[in-house]
Amino acid sequence: MKQATSQPSASTHHIEHIIIGTAGHIDHGKTSLVKALTGIDTDRLPEEKKRGLTIDLGFAYLNLDENRRVSIVDVPGHERFVKNMLAGATSINLVLFVIAADDGVMPQTIEHLEIINLLGITHGLVAITKKDLVTDEWLTIVQEDIKKILTGTSLEHAPVIPVSAITGEGIDTCKAKIKELIAQIQTQSVARVFRMPIDRSFTISGYGCVVTGPILGGQVSVEDEIEIVPIKKTLRVRGIEVTGERVNTAFAGQRTAINLSGIKSAEIRRGYELSTPGYLQPTNIVDATLQLIRSAKNPLKNRARIRFHINTSEVMGRVILLDRDALKPGEEALCQFRLEGLITTERGDRFIIRSYSPACTIGGGKVLRHNTSRLKRFQEETHKTLKILASGNLSDIVEQGYLNGRSERSFVPTTDDISRQANIPPATAEEVTAGLVKKRILLKFLIEGKEVIVHCDVIASLKQMILNILKAFHKENPLKTGIEETHLKTMVAASSVPASDISKARRGELRQIPISGKDISPLLIAATLSALKNEKAIKVIDNKLSLMDFRVEVSVKDRGVADKVEDSFLKAGFTPPSMEEVSTKFGVPGKAAVSLLVEQKKLIAIESGLYFHATALSKLKEMIKAHIAENGPMSVAQFRDLTKTTRKYAVPLLEYFDAIHFTKRTGDVRIVL
Repeated sequence: MKQATSQPSASTHHIEHIIIGTAGHIDHGKTSLVKALTGIDTDRLPEEKKRGLTIDLGFAYLNLDENRRVSIVDVPGHERFVKNMLAGATSINLVLFVIAADDGVMPQTIEHLEIINLLGITHGLVAITKKDLVTDEWLTIVQEDIKKILTGTSLEHAPVIPVSAITGEGIDTCKAKIKELIAQIQTQSVARVFRMPIDRSFTISGYGCVVTGPILGGQVSVEDEIEIVPIKKTLRVRGIEVTGERVNTAFAGQRTAINLSGIKSAEIRRGYELSTPGYLQPTNIVDATLQLIRSAKNPLKNRARIRFHINTSEVMGRVILLDRDALKPGEEALCQFRLEGLITTERGDRFIIRSYSPACTIGGGKVLRHNTSRLKRFQEETHKTLKILASGNLSDIVEQGYLNGRSERSFVPTTDDISRQANIPPATAEEVTAGLVKKRILLKFLIEGKEVIVHCDVIASLKQMILNILKAFHKENPLKTGIEETHLKTMVAASSVPASDISKARRGELRQIPISGKDISPLLIAATLSALKNEKAIKVIDNKLSLMDFRVEVSVKDRGVADKVEDSFLKAGFTPPSMEEVSTKFGVPGKAAVSLLVEQKKLIAIESGLYFHATALSKLKEMIKAHIAENGPMSVAQFRDLTKTTRKYAVPLLEYFDAIHFTKRTGDVRIVL
C-alpha cells in the first residue's frame, strides 16, 4: 500500500481463490517448509524470532508459476496456541499437514488432524519433513504410523511426500502436487454477499488502519462501503492488497489486507468481521450439529461449559443437548450453543469446540442457524426443523425459512431474508422460491402493491383462525352482519394457539405449531383475507366481514322488539334512552334489538353506550346549518338551547359532528365545513 488514496494498479499475477494452510505438531518444520516453498519467513514477531517458535498466524504466498500465485497461512503447533491455529485453519481450502520424520506422530499431530477432520477439509497433502535426519527404514515406520492415523479421516487418501527443507529434496514434488490438488478444488462463490473475518489489525504510518483475513464469500472493491460487526460501524475501503500486490477488487477464497477509513486499529479485535452493511447480525445463540471426537476422554454433558471457535472468534459458552443428557465419544447430535459473547455466523459455517479446562479439542460441527430464542429440549418439532436444516436439501431449507419465518416480518420473509438464512446467493433463493411457488407450496399475493410470498401451511393455519373468529362472532352477535376488518385484526392479534393443536404438532400430526396472533403481520392477514375472498369463504358487506353462508335472521318476535325499541328512540328525539333504560324496559332482547338497528344504520353510536336515531341526527344537521347561517359560529350553550338538551347530550353530539367533518371547532365555537 504505497498510496492510500490513489487508485490501485492491477496485480501482476493471477491470484488463485484458494488458501493453503499448514498444520502439525510444534517444531515439526511447518515454517521451514513454507520458507522452502515460497522463500518467505512467516515468523514475523520478535518473540518468534527469539524463541524459534511460531506463536501466531504467519502469512506467505506461493508462486505456482510465473503468472499464478496462492496464499499460505502458517499456523502455530504448540498446544498453548491452538486457538491461534484455529483462527487460521477455519478458512483454508488445502492443508499442508506436516509430520517430522525424526519425531513421527505427536500429540498436536493428532489434535490438528482431528481439527482438520471436523472442519471438513478434504484436500491436502502430508509432508514428512526432516527426511535428511532419518534412515529409510525409520521413514518407512513413520509412513506406516501416518497411514494408520489418517484412516477414517478427511485426509485418508492424501498424498504423503517426504521432504527436506535443508537439502531441498521433495520440495519440487511438493509444489507439483499442490498445483495438482488446487485444480481439484471448487472455489468459493463470488455471487454470495461479501464477508471477511478479521485475524489481524494494525496501523501503517500514512495509511491508518489495516485489517487482514480470508474472504469467505462475495467480493470487495476500493471505495466500497462495508460494515464491521459486531460493533455495527460503516467504513470505507481505501485500499486492498492480496499476496503483497495492490488490487482493485479481492474475491472469495483470497487472503486480503484492507486499508479502512473511519476507524482505528485499536477499536478492532480478532474475531470481528467485515461484510456488506446490514447483512450480518451479531448473535450469542447458535443452533448446530455437533460431533464429539472418538478420542474424547469423557462424554459431553448437557450444559457443559466449552470454548467455541468459529472463523477467527473464540468465545466461552455452554452446549445445550436437545435430545439427550450426554453425548458419547464418536456420537453426533443436534444442539444449541448459548455463548457468553457475540459472534457472527451463517448456516454451514464450521466450528470447533474445546473443553473449558484443561483446554483440548473435543468436537465440532456445522452451524444450522443463528437464533434469538432459547430452544426447549426434547421437542419433536424443534428436532424435525433442525434435521431439515442439517439435511442440506435447498428446497427443504428454503421452505423452512417461509414456514418458520418468525421475524419482524412475521412469516412474510423476502427472498433476501431467505438468502441470508440459508446462506445462498439471492439469485439461488429466488430460483428455489419460484420452484416452490410453482408447486403451490408457497403462495404469492399482491398486497398494497407489494409482492408477498407465504407458505401454504401458514396461510391455512391463519385461514382457520380467522374462520373460527368469524364463526364465534356470528354466534355471539346473530343480529350483526359482520365484523369490521380493523376489529378482526385486533381479535387475531389477541388469539392464542389451542393446547390441542400444539400437542398434535408435537406428535407430527401437523406440519408446524399453528401461529399465534403475536406472530402475525398485517401483510399476512391481508394475504389470508385475499385468499378467503377468492375462495368465496367470506364476504364483505358495507366494509364488514362475515362467513359466506351467514345471514342475519330476525324472528317475528325479534322484529317486534326492534320496532318498539326504534320507536322509543324516534320519540325521544335529542334525548335518547340509555342502554340501561332499554334493558329495563325490553329486557335482554332490547340489547339485541339495538345491535340490529345499528347494523341497519337506523341507530348510530355517538360514543360508547350512547345511540341516536339516524333521523334525529339528520334533523340536527339541518338545524345546525340553519342556525350558523343566520347567527354565525355556534357555542355549546347555543347548541344546548337549540336542541333543548342537557350538556350530557350536547357535548358528545358536537364532538360526533366534528369527527364526521360536518362541523369544525374553532376556539369555543363551531362552524359548518
